[in-house]
Amino acid sequence: CFDDPEQIRLALKDQLYSPVRWVETVRLIADEGIETLVEAGPGKVLAGLTKRIDKTLKALPIIDGATFEKALEVVDG
Repeated sequence: CFDDPEQIRLALKDQLYSPVRWVETVRLIADEGIETLVEAGPGKVLAGLTKRIDKTLKALPIIDGATFEKALEVVDG
């Protein structure tokens, strides 16, 4: 947590220029034996990318009540 505006500015700048290593992250998740990923948020970009990176993984976006219920069913079995 940053309290200083200058620290916040620098952290945001670093975030803009730092690479997102989603491919490596998804491969590590699969290598660790995780089979299902749940994306919570206003879209489903990461779920789509995940499916392209590793077709064996289930990627479930939660964007509303219906997709939340579906994800619960899948995760709970």
